Amino acid sequence: MFIDNWNTSGTRGRQRTRAWIILTFVSALAIIALLAQQVGPVAAAGGGWSTNGTQILGPSGQPFLITGVNWYGFETRDNVAHGMWTKNYTYILDEAKQYGFNTVRIPFSNNMWETNPIPSSSKLSACPVCKGKHARDIMALIVNYAGSIGLHVIMDNHRSTAGNSAEGNGLWYTSGFPESAWINDWLSVQRWSHGIAQSGDTITVNYLASDGTPLVVGYDLRNEPHTPARTAYLSGATWGSGDGIDPTLNPNPNPFAPACVAASSCHDWRLAAERAGDSLLGDAAANGWASPIIIVEGIGEYPSASGTPASGPYDGTWWGGDLQGVNGNANNAGAPVVLNAGGNASTLGPAIDNQLVYSPHEYGPSIFVQTWFNASTCYKSGCGSSSLADVWKKFWAYINLPGGVAPLWPGHSAYPWSNTGHSGYTTAPIYLGELGTGNADSDLTSTTRGSQGQWFTDAVNLIQSSQNKTVSNDAGLAVTNLHFTYWALNDEDSYSVLGANYTGLENPRKIYSLLCFIQWGPFSIPFGSGAGQCGSTGGFPNPF
Repeated sequence: MFIDNWNTSGTRGRQRTRAWIILTFVSALAIIALLAQQVGPVAAAGGGWSTNGTQILGPSGQPFLITGVNWYGFETRDNVAHGMWTKNYTYILDEAKQYGFNTVRIPFSNNMWETNPIPSSSKLSACPVCKGKHARDIMALIVNYAGSIGLHVIMDNHRSTAGNSAEGNGLWYTSGFPESAWINDWLSVQRWSHGIAQSGDTITVNYLASDGTPLVVGYDLRNEPHTPARTAYLSGATWGSGDGIDPTLNPNPNPFAPACVAASSCHDWRLAAERAGDSLLGDAAANGWASPIIIVEGIGEYPSASGTPASGPYDGTWWGGDLQGVNGNANNAGAPVVLNAGGNASTLGPAIDNQLVYSPHEYGPSIFVQTWFNASTCYKSGCGSSSLADVWKKFWAYINLPGGVAPLWPGHSAYPWSNTGHSGYTTAPIYLGELGTGNADSDLTSTTRGSQGQWFTDAVNLIQSSQNKTVSNDAGLAVTNLHFTYWALNDEDSYSVLGANYTGLENPRKIYSLLCFIQWGPFSIPFGSGAGQCGSTGGFPNPF
């Protein structure tokens, strides 16, 4: 059972059971055979994933749109992906592909990664090959099989201790797992994903998927940083507060410089994300690997234009969903994430561009009735005071818009990008790492304003408009290439895709009338009226 408790200030209120290889000329079949035998570390000679504007690009520059699903369990006390008590991982991943998804986001905890326990056999009844294996080996089996059938993976550091939902303190570390452990674990994950077995591993991860691109798309540095209590913003995850470096004097400092780093007592999530990202990029450069995609979530709240970090007032949304700090406002300096290839408190490595993805989470009123869910809730920008498009633009969608990234530095004419060797960027990819809804028909679509069904229909329309804008789905925002992973695949989750015993669909309309319309790539469900086709359970609903 997966339990999350949220509200606008960070308390959820419902149950969510939530290298390239250098080769001589060989035939395609020989390449596949070679990859299947891959047992050692792999250099990314041809390049890896990168970004360009709002796009994520493969090694050859081909666009890739993440339209995926979350499959959780490794972050919980079970220390393994859920469902293998009833179905083998191959069956579950085949279903993910069958239902049109191209990527699987896999949450894990630092506790699971470091202790690498042997999960209970009762959680692995349907996976004989898993029994007696350590958690990371089971994860390697899952990742390798996903890649072999063309699926890709996003690794998500969901929490420090084993458990459900985000870490309770809202931070990326705990007393038992300090920031240094968090970063070291990410370095271990990167080496593991490049085919370097970590201590105790017996199964080596394949670097490439069957389509010839790196299997792991990116690293989601931390799930849902937030402030546990709105009245104690500075005790939780902040954005751009500086951790002792005054943002009014320097909003773009060396992220390794704050004194709190050594004590693992920092609170500025933006600087922590830069430290982890820089460490990963520096490690990749030292090994001759392509730079990885670094995925950075938002926080839960941010000081308003009339507020300060110390005293507020604050403006909040879902945990991980608030990215207002990238641009800042009239009273608070903007703090866009900038990345370098390594660094320390004295110096930074070369500036690294085109590897950053921002990742908000987005949910509806069944979790908490935010102020914008009411009898006046509407879809398009400018339609009213509770325009969902305007809410999304305010908190995160602006980053995806042309020229949307324009950080403020109150009292100064220009933002000091060059402090860390950067020339700046004006847009970045947005990846909705989580969004989901229940399985009643009214959870999928509804004409009742402020309802869960209205929110989900409108959110899916916004994503569709970013792929193919029409008169119907146009939200009045020039969004492009919105990426997502639906929460969740798991049948025990109240937002599940899969049906009982991880077989079939809990509500076919969720896939065949909604999600299939925003899927992308070779596994997308074909359109038609026949069983299992996109549109077979009813047409795509217009926003309301």
